[in-house]
Parts: sequence; structure tokens; C-alpha cells
Amino acid sequence: MVRLDGGSAVPAHFRGGIVALGNFDGFHRAHQAVVGAAVERARAEGRPVLVATFDPHPVRFFKPDLPPFRLTTLDQRERLF
Repeated sequence: MVRLDGGSAVPAHFRGGIVALGNFDGFHRAHQAVVGAAVERARAEGRPVLVATFDPHPVRFFKPDLPPFRLTTLDQRERLF
């Protein structure tokens, strides 16, 4: 697993990949299904798969007055993926 941040260029070997995009906080069954579908499609098409998530949670930008909330840290999500 390779961890990139928003300031990193996507390595050439990941370009053209299938992306599972979501907050994935907690990584419950529905999140697992989204990532699983991306993995299945990527394998079928012989392409790389990427999981894209957000840190901080997007609500911080849309409702900055709300107190921060997260079920898992970015490091924990990486282990769950």
C-alpha cells in the first residue's frame, strides 16, 4: 500500500486506475462493498485500484462551526483498508 496526500503527484503506475472515493470513516460493510467493487473491476480490467479518502473530514469545510468528529484516524483507516 502506498499512501499519497493531496500535494503528491500520482505515480505513473497508478494512472488509469479505478478509484473508490469516500470518507470511509469506520469502514463498515457498505464501505467495504464500495472498495470491493472497485477492486473487482480493477482486476477484471487489469488496472490498479486506489482508495481515496479525506482528512480532515469534509464537513470541516462545509460546516466549520461544528465540533470535529471522526470514528477513525487516517492511520487507522489505512490499516482497515
